[in-house]
Amino acid sequence: MVKKVHVLVGAVILLVAVGLSFSLLYLTQSNSNEQKLKLQGANMTLIFTGDVMMGPKVETVLAAGQNVFEDLEPTFERSDLVVINLEAPFTNSTDNWKQLIPLKADPQYAYLLKDNHINVANIANNHIMDYGPTGLYETIGILKADNISYMGAGENLDKASQPAYFNVSNKTIAIVSFYDNVTFTYYAPEEIQSATNTRPGYAPASWDVVKKSIDTAKNNSDFVIVCFHYGNEYEQTHDQYQENLSRKSIDEGADLVIGNHAHITQDVELYKGKLIFYSLGNCVFYDLSAGSPNSIIVEIKVVNGTAQAIIHPIHIIDCTPYLMDNESAQSFLESIKAKSSANIKIEKGMGIIDMGQL
Repeated sequence: MVKKVHVLVGAVILLVAVGLSFSLLYLTQSNSNEQKLKLQGANMTLIFTGDVMMGPKVETVLAAGQNVFEDLEPTFERSDLVVINLEAPFTNSTDNWKQLIPLKADPQYAYLLKDNHINVANIANNHIMDYGPTGLYETIGILKADNISYMGAGENLDKASQPAYFNVSNKTIAIVSFYDNVTFTYYAPEEIQSATNTRPGYAPASWDVVKKSIDTAKNNSDFVIVCFHYGNEYEQTHDQYQENLSRKSIDEGADLVIGNHAHITQDVELYKGKLIFYSLGNCVFYDLSAGSPNSIIVEIKVVNGTAQAIIHPIHIIDCTPYLMDNESAQSFLESIKAKSSANIKIEKGMGIIDMGQL
């Protein structure tokens, strides 16, 4: 009789264990599906560019009446969000805090952003504080006046690191942005001032700040994009610091990572089903002897919840970006594909990465 009871108890325990296993499997699959279907039914196009520097040397082209975005404008116009990395502040200030290579752009040319359908400026970088708080505040005022959103710098750390939110196709897109002041150590901290609780500046890419911003963004949006100004200039591929920071961001809840600063296009990584573009290169920029005139803009195209990342190669001539012809694009895309872990298909002068249902 005791033996039968033991057998019966064992059977009950086994059934309970099996039931719990199926429940956990269902919950895991349910959570996984929920993660993958955050943009279910959505239709949207998001564009990201490399560095846009409308200051010294570029101003000569602008003063001649050249619309430096002219060739990209049709692509920008059909997009829901166009996010640029604004590399220099719009300011008339002559009080440069940075002594070596301070950059600024004449405010009279800011209209080119709005006129070419650019509606988001990432301002977390190593030049936004070149003219101190004056340059930062002038830039923010100009962007606001033209109804251009911004993220990555502000009057204090909370403002600098807060997400920018956008309603697109009845979904909420959040973008956060940070500058890596750990790797890039050419200047004294007081020359390129980071934001603190009591002073203005850029949002630093320290993990506690990044984590807090991502957590806030993912709790208030459907899709989280993290932008970093990081890494070493002119390096063909990313470094370990970039990798660690980007992967940790995805582990924390980011859905896409976009990088800039290298002045050259780096590799593209697929990590846990999410894409990391380590550096897009330049967009509007003067000639750099160590850089490259070849760069990319990235289009995230979502149709009924299914997404593709489309890489558009550009060639910069006289500070102005032009979409590459198919033959030139093929060669350049092959070089990016060769150093990337993401599966890049090359079709009609574009690189295509299938991202599946989001």
